Amino acid sequence: MQTTVVSFLLLSLWGGAAALAAWVVCRLLRRAHAPSRFLCWLWLAVGLRFVLPFGIPLALPRPQNTQLAEAADTVQALAQPELTAPALPAMTAASPAAPAPWHAGLTVWHLLAAVWAVGVAVLAVRAVWGYLRLSRRVALACKTPDGCYSGPCVPAPFTLGLLRPRVYLPAGLNGPARDAVILHERTHIRRGDPLTKPLFYAVVCLHWFNPLAWLAFREFERDMEAACDEAAVRGQPSAARTAYCESILRFAMQGRGVPGSLAFGQGSAKTRIVHLLHYRRLGAGAMVVCAVVIAASMTACMVQPTLQDTPATGETAATPETAQPEETPAPTAAPEVVSAAASQLPLPEDAANSPLFIDPVPDYTYISRFKSDSHRGDDLHAAEGTDVLAAADGVVTQAGEHFSYGNFVVIDHGTNAEGHSWRTLYAHLQSAIVQTGQSVIQGQVIGYAGSTGQSTGNHCHFEVYVDNTLTSPRWFTAYHGEGDSAEPTDGERQELIDSCAAAKQDDTVHTLEEALTFTLQNPMPDYEQVSATFADTHTGVDLAAPEGTAVLAPADGMVTECSYNGDDGYYLVLLHGEVDGVTWKTRYTHLSTVNVQVGQGVAQGYPIANCGSTGASTGPHLHWEVLKDGEPVDPQGVCEGLF
Repeated sequence: MQTTVVSFLLLSLWGGAAALAAWVVCRLLRRAHAPSRFLCWLWLAVGLRFVLPFGIPLALPRPQNTQLAEAADTVQALAQPELTAPALPAMTAASPAAPAPWHAGLTVWHLLAAVWAVGVAVLAVRAVWGYLRLSRRVALACKTPDGCYSGPCVPAPFTLGLLRPRVYLPAGLNGPARDAVILHERTHIRRGDPLTKPLFYAVVCLHWFNPLAWLAFREFERDMEAACDEAAVRGQPSAARTAYCESILRFAMQGRGVPGSLAFGQGSAKTRIVHLLHYRRLGAGAMVVCAVVIAASMTACMVQPTLQDTPATGETAATPETAQPEETPAPTAAPEVVSAAASQLPLPEDAANSPLFIDPVPDYTYISRFKSDSHRGDDLHAAEGTDVLAAADGVVTQAGEHFSYGNFVVIDHGTNAEGHSWRTLYAHLQSAIVQTGQSVIQGQVIGYAGSTGQSTGNHCHFEVYVDNTLTSPRWFTAYHGEGDSAEPTDGERQELIDSCAAAKQDDTVHTLEEALTFTLQNPMPDYEQVSATFADTHTGVDLAAPEGTAVLAPADGMVTECSYNGDDGYYLVLLHGEVDGVTWKTRYTHLSTVNVQVGQGVAQGYPIANCGSTGASTGPHLHWEVLKDGEPVDPQGVCEGLF
C-alpha cells in the first residue's frame, strides 16, 4: 500500500508541475493573441501527465557544487524512492488461540488511501447526480427544424450528452443570437468537447487533493469556451460580434444552473466579452510560432528528468569542466561471464606470505564494516567520485548494474603457482569505466565510489573469492589505514587459503546472481519460539512472534507470487535462483502485511512482510517453507544453526 500511495503522490506532483508551467506559458501566449484552440491542446497534455506514470526521460548532468548535488540527489530520491516497510508499534504477544483483530496490519497508508477514495467517490457521485437530474429536467424538450431541442423546460443554451450530444435552446431564442449560440455549441460538438471535458474532470477527481489539478481544469474550461467563441465570431462584422457578446451577457447567470453540460453562459462573462472585443486573427508566421511554442511546451510537460553521473576524477577527465558522463552498462539479470581460462595471469608464488592485492580505494576515509556472517565484504568509505582501482591484474568478467549491488565490476585474476584461483568484486560504484572482457592492470582506475543499489552512503564494497569461495578481503589486501585490520601471520593466511580450497564450490566461475544465493539467514530473527517443525504433514517451520514482527528476506531474490487465500492468508514466494542445477525458493504465509510486489527484486535482510495470523491460523506466527526444485525441504537442515 505504501508503494501505491507514494507512487500516486509523485504522479500528482509531476502533473502539478506541468500544470504550473503550462499556466505561465498560456498567460504569455494570451497576451500575444494566440488561438485558444492551441492552448486547449496544451491543457490536454497536462491532463495526460496527471495519469501517465512515466514520462520522456531527460538525463541531466550532476552539479559539481556539493550543495547543489545534494539537493539534486534529494529531488531524484523523491522521484524514485526506495520504499521500505512502515514502522509498526510494538505489540504484545497474543494468545495462540486468539484470532487476529479486523484492523490487523492497517497503517497510515491505508488511512490515506481511504480518505482519497472517499473524496473521489463524493465528487463522482455529485457529477453523475447532476447529469441525471438535468437529463430528467429537459426530457420533454422537443426537436426543432434546425436539429436542436427546445422548450419551456430548458433554462439556458447548453450541450448535453457524451457519445451523442444534443444542443438545447430556451424557447423564444431567435434571430442572429440563436444562430450565434448554435454555432458556438456545434463547435463544441465538432471539437469533441462533450467527451473531453468529462474525461478531464475524471482526472481531476482522481487528484482532488491537488489544487494545481483544479487550476488546470479551470484554465482548460476557459480556453475551451474561448476557442468556441473565436469560431463563432470569426469573419463576422462588428455588429454581429456585439450581438454575440450581448447573448453571452444574457445567459451568463442562467448557464451556471446546468452542471454536467457545456452551457453557453459558462465562464466569466466579462473575460469572454473582453477577449472577443480584442480578438483578431494572426498571420501565418505568428501562427507557426505559436504552434512551435505549444508543441515544445507539450513535450516539456511529458519530460521526467533524471541525474547522470559525471565523474571528474581518474584517467578520463582532468578537470570538472572537461569531464564527460560515464555510461553505465544496461541492467542485466545474469550477465555473460568470461571463463577464468581466458586470463591465466600468475600471481606471486609467495601468496601465503604477503598480501596479494593493493588497496582498491587508496583515498578511503574509514572502513565501516569488515566481512562477517551477515556482511559479504569490506566497505571502504570515500567521497563520491573517488577513484576505485583494480586490486591486481586480471580480466573483467562482469560490469553492469544489479538491484542490490548497484553498479559493480567483477575481475578474474587467474590462478597462482599453487593452483588457487582469485576473483574480486567492487560494488555500489557511482559508475564503472571498464567493460566485460577488458584486461586491466593493477592500479588501473575501473570506476568511481558511489552509493548505487542498496546503499546508505558513498563507498566501495569490496569482496574477495579464493577458489570461488567468499573470504575475508582484509587478510589479502594491503589497506593503508592503521588499525583497520589485524595483520595475519603467514600460517593463518595459508590456513584460510586451504580452507577456501576445501570449500570450493566447483571448477567454474559463478555469476553474480548465483553467488548471492549460497546462504540463507533467519527470516525472522525476533521470533519467540519454534511452534511447529518440519514433518510429513507440515511442509515448513512455524516461528511464533508478536503480530507485526518484521519478516526479512533470507537471501537476495525476486518476488514471484504475492496474494491471499483462505488457508495461507496473505502469502508470498521468493525465487533465489539456481545453484549447481538446483532451483531454490522460499515461501511465507499467514502474514499481516506484505511490503513487496510481484517482480520486485529484494536484497538479503530486506523487510518483505510482517508476521500475522491471517488465513487458517490460530495465532500470530510465520510459516516458512524452503523449496528445492519445487519440493519442500526441512528449513532447519538447510539453515543449520539458525534456530
